[in-house]
Amino acid sequence: MVTLSTEQQQQVDQLLKNTATRCLGVYLIDLPKQFTVFPTTEFYYDQIHKVTIKTQRQYLPPFKQMIARREQELKNTQPIDPIDGNFLKAIHPLPNTDTDKIQGIIFERMQSEGVPDVARVLEGYRWQDEVTLKIEMNANNGSDSRYDQDRNISPDIYNNDVPEKLAQMYKLFDHIQVRDDFTIPSEPGFCFTNGFMRNGVEEYKDISFTYRYEGKEDFYISLQSSDFSEDLSLLESPEEYDPDGEGYTVYKGTRESNHLVMEEWIRKGDFFYNNDYSWRNDEGYIFKLGINLFNASYKKPQLWVQMNYIIPKNDNVPTYSEEQLMSIWREITNSIRIRESSFANE
Repeated sequence: MVTLSTEQQQQVDQLLKNTATRCLGVYLIDLPKQFTVFPTTEFYYDQIHKVTIKTQRQYLPPFKQMIARREQELKNTQPIDPIDGNFLKAIHPLPNTDTDKIQGIIFERMQSEGVPDVARVLEGYRWQDEVTLKIEMNANNGSDSRYDQDRNISPDIYNNDVPEKLAQMYKLFDHIQVRDDFTIPSEPGFCFTNGFMRNGVEEYKDISFTYRYEGKEDFYISLQSSDFSEDLSLLESPEEYDPDGEGYTVYKGTRESNHLVMEEWIRKGDFFYNNDYSWRNDEGYIFKLGINLFNASYKKPQLWVQMNYIIPKNDNVPTYSEEQLMSIWREITNSIRIRESSFANE
Protein backbone atom coordinates (compact mmCIF):
# COMPACT_ATOMS: atom_id res chain seq x y z
CA MET A 1 0.00 0.00 0.00
CA VAL A 2 1.45 3.37 -1.05
CA THR A 3 1.25 6.25 1.42
CA LEU A 4 1.21 9.78 0.04
CA SER A 5 1.36 13.18 1.70
CA THR A 6 -1.70 15.39 1.40
CA GLU A 7 -0.05 17.47 -1.32
CA GLN A 8 1.04 14.38 -3.26
CA GLN A 9 -2.44 12.87 -3.04
CA GLN A 10 -4.01 16.08 -4.30
CA GLN A 11 -1.73 16.02 -7.33
CA VAL A 12 -2.66 12.40 -8.06
CA ASP A 13 -6.35 13.14 -7.57
CA GLN A 14 -6.05 16.05 -10.01
CA LEU A 15 -4.96 13.58 -12.71
CA LEU A 16 -7.44 10.83 -11.84
CA LYS A 17 -10.55 12.90 -11.20
CA ASN A 18 -11.37 13.22 -14.89
CA THR A 19 -11.23 9.70 -16.28
CA ALA A 20 -13.11 8.04 -19.12
CA THR A 21 -13.69 4.38 -19.90
CA ARG A 22 -11.88 3.11 -23.00
CA CYS A 23 -12.59 -0.10 -24.91
CA LEU A 24 -9.59 -2.29 -25.83
CA GLY A 25 -10.44 -5.50 -27.66
CA VAL A 26 -12.88 -7.09 -25.18
CA TYR A 27 -11.42 -5.23 -22.19
CA LEU A 28 -12.39 -1.95 -20.56
CA ILE A 29 -10.05 0.40 -18.71
CA ASP A 30 -10.53 3.81 -17.07
CA LEU A 31 -7.88 6.31 -18.18
CA PRO A 32 -7.49 10.03 -17.42
CA LYS A 33 -8.76 12.08 -20.33
CA GLN A 34 -5.35 13.71 -20.62
CA PHE A 35 -4.21 10.43 -22.19
CA THR A 36 -5.20 10.54 -25.84
CA VAL A 37 -5.04 7.59 -28.20
CA PHE A 38 -2.54 7.54 -31.04
CA PRO A 39 -4.77 8.15 -34.12
CA THR A 40 -3.33 5.40 -36.34
CA THR A 41 -3.25 1.68 -35.65
CA GLU A 42 -2.62 -1.61 -37.46
CA PHE A 43 -3.56 -5.05 -36.19
CA TYR A 44 -3.85 -8.65 -37.27
CA TYR A 45 -7.13 -10.53 -37.49
CA ASP A 46 -8.10 -14.08 -38.50
CA GLN A 47 -4.99 -16.25 -38.31
CA ILE A 48 -6.14 -18.55 -41.14
CA HIS A 49 -6.72 -15.82 -43.72
CA LYS A 50 -4.01 -13.51 -42.34
CA VAL A 51 -5.99 -10.29 -42.50
CA THR A 52 -4.33 -6.96 -41.68
CA ILE A 53 -6.55 -4.05 -40.64
CA LYS A 54 -5.34 -0.47 -40.35
CA THR A 55 -7.23 2.67 -39.33
CA GLN A 56 -6.37 6.34 -39.26
CA ARG A 57 -8.12 9.65 -38.79
CA GLN A 58 -8.35 11.43 -42.15
CA TYR A 59 -10.51 14.03 -43.91
CA LEU A 60 -12.19 13.15 -47.21
CA PRO A 61 -10.04 15.28 -49.60
CA PRO A 62 -6.74 13.71 -48.41
CA PHE A 63 -8.39 10.29 -48.67
CA LYS A 64 -9.31 10.90 -52.31
CA GLN A 65 -5.79 12.14 -53.05
CA MET A 66 -4.28 9.08 -51.37
CA ILE A 67 -6.46 6.68 -53.39
CA ALA A 68 -5.60 8.44 -56.67
CA ARG A 69 -1.87 8.31 -55.88
CA ARG A 70 -2.06 4.67 -54.85
CA GLU A 71 -3.93 3.67 -58.01
CA GLN A 72 -1.36 5.43 -60.20
CA GLU A 73 1.49 3.85 -58.24
CA LEU A 74 0.05 0.37 -58.77
CA LYS A 75 -0.52 1.04 -62.48
CA ASN A 76 3.08 2.22 -62.86
CA THR A 77 4.52 -0.85 -61.12
CA GLN A 78 5.81 -3.45 -63.58
CA PRO A 79 6.33 -7.18 -62.85
CA ILE A 80 9.85 -8.51 -63.34
CA ASP A 81 8.55 -11.24 -65.65
CA PRO A 82 6.50 -9.72 -68.52
CA ILE A 83 4.39 -12.89 -68.71
CA ASP A 84 2.65 -11.74 -65.52
CA GLY A 85 1.08 -8.81 -67.38
CA ASN A 86 -0.15 -5.88 -65.31
CA PHE A 87 0.81 -5.58 -61.65
CA LEU A 88 -2.63 -4.12 -60.87
CA LYS A 89 -5.03 -6.87 -61.93
CA ALA A 90 -8.43 -5.34 -61.19
CA ILE A 91 -10.29 -2.60 -59.32
CA HIS A 92 -13.40 -3.64 -57.42
CA PRO A 93 -15.92 -1.04 -56.24
CA LEU A 94 -17.02 -1.02 -52.62
CA PRO A 95 -20.83 -0.98 -52.46
CA ASN A 96 -22.32 1.95 -50.59
CA THR A 97 -25.53 3.91 -50.57
CA ASP A 98 -24.24 7.44 -49.88
CA THR A 99 -20.97 8.52 -51.50
CA ASP A 100 -20.93 11.72 -49.43
CA LYS A 101 -20.67 9.66 -46.25
CA ILE A 102 -18.96 6.43 -47.33
CA GLN A 103 -16.42 5.88 -50.09
CA GLY A 104 -14.27 2.88 -50.86
CA ILE A 105 -12.36 0.76 -53.34
CA ILE A 106 -10.52 -2.57 -53.50
CA PHE A 107 -7.34 -3.03 -55.52
CA GLU A 108 -6.52 -6.56 -56.66
CA ARG A 109 -2.78 -6.63 -57.25
CA MET A 110 0.17 -8.99 -57.47
CA GLN A 111 1.84 -9.85 -54.19
CA SER A 112 5.14 -8.40 -55.42
CA GLU A 113 6.95 -7.67 -58.68
CA GLY A 114 9.08 -10.83 -58.51
CA VAL A 115 6.42 -13.36 -57.50
CA PRO A 116 4.26 -15.08 -60.17
CA ASP A 117 0.85 -13.47 -60.50
CA VAL A 118 -0.96 -16.46 -59.00
CA ALA A 119 -0.20 -14.80 -55.64
CA ARG A 120 -2.55 -11.85 -55.20
CA VAL A 121 -3.30 -9.27 -52.52
CA LEU A 122 -6.67 -7.63 -52.03
CA GLU A 123 -6.00 -4.10 -50.77
CA GLY A 124 -9.25 -2.50 -49.67
CA TYR A 125 -10.00 1.05 -48.47
CA ARG A 126 -13.10 2.65 -46.99
CA TRP A 127 -13.62 6.19 -45.74
CA GLN A 128 -16.40 7.02 -43.32
CA ASP A 129 -16.90 9.73 -40.67
CA GLU A 130 -13.33 11.03 -41.06
CA VAL A 131 -11.78 7.59 -40.55
CA THR A 132 -9.93 5.64 -43.23
CA LEU A 133 -10.07 1.88 -42.90
CA LYS A 134 -7.62 -0.32 -44.81
CA ILE A 135 -7.94 -4.11 -45.04
CA GLU A 136 -5.41 -6.39 -46.71
CA MET A 137 -5.67 -10.13 -47.29
CA ASN A 138 -3.86 -12.62 -49.48
CA ALA A 139 -5.61 -14.43 -52.33
CA ASN A 140 -4.76 -16.77 -55.21
CA ASN A 141 -5.75 -16.69 -58.84
CA GLY A 142 -4.20 -19.53 -60.79
CA SER A 143 -6.92 -19.73 -63.44
CA ASP A 144 -4.60 -18.75 -66.31
CA SER A 145 -3.88 -21.61 -68.73
CA ARG A 146 -0.14 -21.39 -68.04
CA TYR A 147 -0.85 -22.77 -64.57
CA ASP A 148 -2.78 -25.85 -65.82
CA GLN A 149 0.02 -28.29 -65.06
CA ASP A 150 0.78 -26.68 -61.69
CA ARG A 151 -2.91 -26.82 -60.83
CA ASN A 152 -2.96 -30.59 -61.37
CA ILE A 153 -0.11 -30.95 -58.88
CA SER A 154 -1.16 -28.31 -56.31
CA PRO A 155 -4.85 -27.46 -56.76
CA ASP A 156 -5.04 -25.63 -53.41
CA ILE A 157 -2.38 -23.15 -54.51
CA TYR A 158 -3.30 -22.67 -58.17
CA ASN A 159 -7.02 -22.20 -57.61
CA ASN A 160 -8.99 -18.96 -57.88
CA ASP A 161 -10.27 -17.89 -54.47
CA VAL A 162 -10.48 -14.17 -55.33
CA PRO A 163 -14.33 -14.17 -55.44
CA GLU A 164 -14.43 -15.88 -52.03
CA LYS A 165 -11.89 -13.46 -50.53
CA LEU A 166 -13.73 -10.47 -52.00
CA ALA A 167 -16.93 -11.66 -50.34
CA GLN A 168 -15.07 -11.99 -47.06
CA MET A 169 -13.64 -8.48 -47.39
CA TYR A 170 -17.06 -7.01 -48.18
CA LYS A 171 -18.37 -8.73 -45.04
CA LEU A 172 -15.56 -7.32 -42.91
CA PHE A 173 -16.19 -3.79 -44.17
CA ASP A 174 -19.88 -4.27 -43.42
CA HIS A 175 -19.21 -5.46 -39.86
CA ILE A 176 -16.82 -2.64 -38.92
CA GLN A 177 -18.31 0.47 -37.37
CA VAL A 178 -16.43 3.74 -36.94
CA ARG A 179 -16.33 5.00 -33.36
CA ASP A 180 -14.55 7.60 -31.26
CA ASP A 181 -12.39 6.66 -28.30
CA PHE A 182 -15.10 7.34 -25.72
CA THR A 183 -17.85 5.27 -27.35
CA ILE A 184 -18.33 1.95 -25.54
CA PRO A 185 -20.33 -0.59 -27.59
CA SER A 186 -23.03 -2.68 -25.95
CA GLU A 187 -23.26 -5.46 -28.56
CA PRO A 188 -21.03 -8.49 -29.20
CA GLY A 189 -17.70 -7.76 -30.86
CA PHE A 190 -14.37 -6.13 -30.08
CA CYS A 191 -12.88 -2.64 -30.14
CA PHE A 192 -9.84 -1.22 -31.85
CA THR A 193 -8.61 2.32 -32.41
CA ASN A 194 -11.23 4.28 -34.40
CA GLY A 195 -13.49 1.25 -34.82
CA PHE A 196 -15.55 -1.68 -33.57
CA MET A 197 -16.00 -5.09 -35.16
CA ARG A 198 -19.53 -6.44 -34.77
CA ASN A 199 -19.30 -10.13 -33.89
CA GLY A 200 -16.22 -12.02 -35.09
CA VAL A 201 -14.79 -11.90 -31.57
CA GLU A 202 -13.91 -15.60 -31.67
CA GLU A 203 -11.40 -15.09 -34.52
CA TYR A 204 -7.70 -14.67 -33.71
CA LYS A 205 -6.67 -11.04 -33.21
CA ASP A 206 -3.61 -9.12 -32.05
CA ILE A 207 -4.45 -5.48 -31.28
CA SER A 208 -2.32 -2.64 -29.89
CA PHE A 209 -3.20 0.76 -28.43
CA THR A 210 -1.02 3.68 -27.35
CA TYR A 211 -2.21 6.52 -25.11
CA ARG A 212 0.04 9.55 -24.62
CA TYR A 213 -0.27 12.17 -21.92
CA GLU A 214 -1.43 15.24 -23.89
CA GLY A 215 0.31 13.74 -26.93
CA LYS A 216 3.74 13.73 -25.23
CA GLU A 217 6.19 10.85 -25.67
CA ASP A 218 7.66 11.09 -22.15
CA PHE A 219 4.56 9.74 -20.41
CA TYR A 220 2.45 7.12 -22.15
CA ILE A 221 0.55 3.87 -21.68
CA SER A 222 0.62 1.10 -24.28
CA LEU A 223 -1.65 -1.93 -24.34
CA GLN A 224 -1.62 -5.10 -26.42
CA SER A 225 -4.41 -7.69 -26.49
CA SER A 226 -4.14 -11.02 -28.30
CA ASP A 227 -5.46 -14.57 -28.18
CA PHE A 228 -1.89 -15.91 -28.01
CA SER A 229 -0.48 -17.65 -24.91
CA GLU A 230 3.06 -17.07 -23.60
CA ASP A 231 5.61 -19.70 -22.61
CA LEU A 232 7.33 -17.58 -19.96
CA SER A 233 5.85 -15.78 -16.98
CA LEU A 234 6.62 -12.09 -16.61
CA LEU A 235 7.76 -12.73 -13.04
CA GLU A 236 9.93 -15.69 -14.04
CA SER A 237 11.89 -13.62 -16.58
CA PRO A 238 15.46 -12.99 -15.36
CA GLU A 239 16.65 -9.40 -15.14
CA GLU A 240 18.98 -9.85 -18.11
CA TYR A 241 16.08 -11.22 -20.19
CA ASP A 242 14.25 -7.89 -20.04
CA PRO A 243 15.05 -6.03 -23.27
CA ASP A 244 14.58 -2.54 -21.85
CA GLY A 245 18.22 -2.10 -20.86
CA GLU A 246 19.99 -1.13 -17.65
CA GLY A 247 17.92 -0.60 -14.54
CA TYR A 248 16.79 -2.13 -11.28
CA THR A 249 13.58 -3.61 -9.97
CA VAL A 250 11.33 -1.41 -7.85
CA TYR A 251 8.63 -4.05 -7.42
CA LYS A 252 7.68 -7.49 -8.69
CA GLY A 253 4.53 -9.34 -7.72
CA THR A 254 0.96 -10.42 -8.39
CA ARG A 255 -2.43 -9.06 -7.45
CA GLU A 256 -6.05 -9.62 -8.41
CA SER A 257 -8.70 -7.15 -9.53
CA ASN A 258 -12.10 -7.77 -11.09
CA HIS A 259 -11.40 -11.54 -11.06
CA LEU A 260 -8.25 -11.00 -13.16
CA VAL A 261 -4.87 -12.19 -11.90
CA MET A 262 -2.20 -9.64 -12.76
CA GLU A 263 1.57 -10.08 -12.89
CA GLU A 264 3.48 -6.81 -12.65
CA TRP A 265 7.10 -5.71 -12.81
CA ILE A 266 8.18 -2.13 -12.14
CA ARG A 267 11.71 -0.97 -12.99
CA LYS A 268 13.68 2.25 -12.80
CA GLY A 269 16.65 3.04 -15.00
CA ASP A 270 18.09 4.90 -17.97
CA PHE A 271 16.69 2.66 -20.71
CA PHE A 272 14.96 5.11 -23.03
CA TYR A 273 15.65 5.90 -26.67
CA ASN A 274 14.75 8.62 -29.16
CA ASN A 275 12.69 7.92 -32.30
CA ASP A 276 15.94 7.40 -34.25
CA TYR A 277 16.96 4.72 -31.67
CA SER A 278 19.70 6.89 -30.21
CA TRP A 279 20.10 6.66 -26.42
CA ARG A 280 18.34 9.46 -24.51
CA ASN A 281 20.43 9.38 -21.32
CA ASP A 282 17.27 10.05 -19.31
CA GLU A 283 16.13 8.19 -16.22
CA GLY A 284 12.60 7.00 -15.70
CA TYR A 285 10.24 4.15 -14.92
CA ILE A 286 8.74 1.27 -16.86
CA PHE A 287 5.65 -0.38 -15.38
CA LYS A 288 4.65 -3.72 -16.92
CA LEU A 289 1.59 -5.86 -16.29
CA GLY A 290 0.37 -9.10 -17.83
CA ILE A 291 -3.04 -10.81 -17.68
CA ASN A 292 -4.01 -14.30 -18.93
CA LEU A 293 -0.48 -14.97 -20.12
CA PHE A 294 -0.73 -18.77 -20.22
CA ASN A 295 -4.39 -19.55 -20.83
CA ALA A 296 -5.36 -16.96 -23.43
CA SER A 297 -8.51 -17.45 -25.50
CA TYR A 298 -10.97 -15.18 -27.26
CA LYS A 299 -12.99 -14.97 -24.03
CA LYS A 300 -9.88 -14.44 -21.89
CA PRO A 301 -7.37 -12.68 -24.14
CA GLN A 302 -3.84 -12.04 -23.08
CA LEU A 303 -3.36 -8.39 -22.14
CA TRP A 304 -0.05 -6.57 -21.78
CA VAL A 305 -0.05 -3.09 -20.25
CA GLN A 306 3.04 -0.88 -20.05
CA MET A 307 3.39 2.63 -18.64
CA ASN A 308 6.54 4.60 -19.45
CA TYR A 309 7.43 7.72 -17.49
CA ILE A 310 10.62 9.69 -18.12
CA ILE A 311 11.55 11.87 -15.15
CA PRO A 312 11.01 15.39 -16.54
CA LYS A 313 13.76 17.99 -16.80
CA ASN A 314 11.22 20.68 -17.69
CA ASP A 315 7.45 21.16 -17.53
CA ASN A 316 6.79 18.89 -20.52
CA VAL A 317 4.90 16.49 -18.25
CA PRO A 318 3.95 16.74 -14.55
CA THR A 319 6.60 15.74 -12.04
CA TYR A 320 5.53 12.71 -9.99
CA SER A 321 7.40 10.86 -7.29
CA GLU A 322 7.88 7.10 -7.39
CA GLU A 323 5.10 6.69 -4.82
CA GLN A 324 2.72 8.86 -6.85
CA LEU A 325 3.44 6.88 -10.01
CA MET A 326 2.75 3.64 -8.11
CA SER A 327 -0.59 5.04 -6.97
CA ILE A 328 -1.53 6.22 -10.48
CA TRP A 329 -0.51 2.85 -11.97
CA ARG A 330 -2.54 0.88 -9.44
CA GLU A 331 -5.66 3.01 -9.85
CA ILE A 332 -5.56 2.71 -13.64
CA THR A 333 -4.79 -1.01 -13.84
CA ASN A 334 -7.25 -1.94 -11.08
CA SER A 335 -10.00 -0.65 -13.39
CA ILE A 336 -9.27 -3.27 -16.07
CA ARG A 337 -12.23 -5.61 -16.62
CA ILE A 338 -13.88 -7.68 -19.32
CA ARG A 339 -16.70 -6.03 -21.29
CA GLU A 340 -19.26 -8.77 -20.69
CA SER A 341 -21.41 -7.85 -23.70
CA SER A 342 -18.46 -8.67 -25.98
CA PHE A 343 -19.70 -12.22 -26.37
CA ALA A 344 -22.91 -13.46 -27.94
CA ASN A 345 -25.04 -15.84 -25.91
CA GLU A 346 -23.69 -19.34 -26.42
